[in-house]
Amino acid sequence: MTGTMIEVRVIYQRDEETWVARSPDVPHWTAEAGTYAECRRLAEEGVRFALDRADVSVEHFVAESELASLPE
Repeated sequence: MTGTMIEVRVIYQRDEETWVARSPDVPHWTAEAGTYAECRRLAEEGVRFALDRADVSVEHFVAESELASLPE
């Protein structure tokens, strides 16, 4: 049986010295890391684990106020 891929939004914010990821589509789930790249990797893995699904498309959103904090 083939499942339908689901889309999950992940929103990133800079919190003092860490990056925090949350999703309105995955209740009570967060990821935290020292860099945006690491937080994004953890989000990709964590969302799939929290939903117990591999067929997830993760959409990444960074608040406009945080864009200056991203590495080029």
